[in-house]
Amino acid sequence: MNYILFRNFILPVSAFVLLIPFVLYANAGEEYTIYMSVLSSRHHQWDNIDNPVIGIFRSSDIGETWEHIGWRGYIRTFYTETGPDGTIWAACGNGVLRSGDNGKSFTITTGWEITEVLKVRVDPGSPGTVYAATAYGVFTSADYGQSWTEMNAGLPVLPFTSDLLIDQNDSSVLFAATEEGIYRSIDDGGIAWKPTGLKGMGIRVLVQHPQDASVLFAGTEDHGIFKSSDGGKTWEQRNSSLEHRTVYSIVINPVDPAILYAGTHGGGVYKTSDGGENWKQVVDGLTNFDVHSLVILPSDPGIIFAGTLNGGLFRSADGGESWEFNSQDGGQVWGLSVTAVQD
Repeated sequence: MNYILFRNFILPVSAFVLLIPFVLYANAGEEYTIYMSVLSSRHHQWDNIDNPVIGIFRSSDIGETWEHIGWRGYIRTFYTETGPDGTIWAACGNGVLRSGDNGKSFTITTGWEITEVLKVRVDPGSPGTVYAATAYGVFTSADYGQSWTEMNAGLPVLPFTSDLLIDQNDSSVLFAATEEGIYRSIDDGGIAWKPTGLKGMGIRVLVQHPQDASVLFAGTEDHGIFKSSDGGKTWEQRNSSLEHRTVYSIVINPVDPAILYAGTHGGGVYKTSDGGENWKQVVDGLTNFDVHSLVILPSDPGIIFAGTLNGGLFRSADGGESWEFNSQDGGQVWGLSVTAVQD
């Protein structure tokens, strides 16, 4: 069994999270779906097959009420992403799962050789093309998961990959977050890779500026946040006033990209209003400071959700200046993502 060390605790890679989706309606009337992954809960009923405190939940009222829609049983899900055609993809401990009916049912698309899937990314221009970041490297499918191809050429000998980024201007360009730095694809679709910075560092998250594709941010284990302004060729540290430097999550305000939020180990949420030059801690109302996941509502960027480890889900309605508990008391909220609801 593989294990990951996260400061004061060790977790098996195969024992992380369960998926929870819910629907948000922004103030402007635009509808979004947010997916939330929960590792476990202090209230987990181990003898209950259809457990009411873990699994899949849905809210249609910005988290005010919740409907439990699954899973039936304990399926470990790290992350979920919806493709441009509405297909839902789930990154799970037992592989990649796919749903074509809005989450009513899921089918596993991978075999025994692809497990411990930490992230799944869908090509925005080709909904059948999917990439999986796993504890054993990167895999891809070009046919909705009917077949999969390993794409580890050029990655480290131990190719543990925490995150993948598809370039928003050229979906054939990929970036991989590994335990040995950042890698960039060197041919269409990432069949082979080359290192492109932060050698030897454990990379936890990669994000891209929504208006300038040459600007990237990376969150690391122990070394804080780095910024690239040339498409990943060079990187500079951006840690002014960032006192907690294990960074699990970064989100960018899509309306004002100078505003970013970082979820940290032990420090809660940090915010910058100048593109990462300076950070401030924004934790008023948080009761757990291990923030592993963040998501921001695109049509109302003042609404942010923060997923904590063992403290559940928190919500801010004022750009992170204050937080209130939202859901999953005692839960480990591992991953969050947002997508516009399909017409």
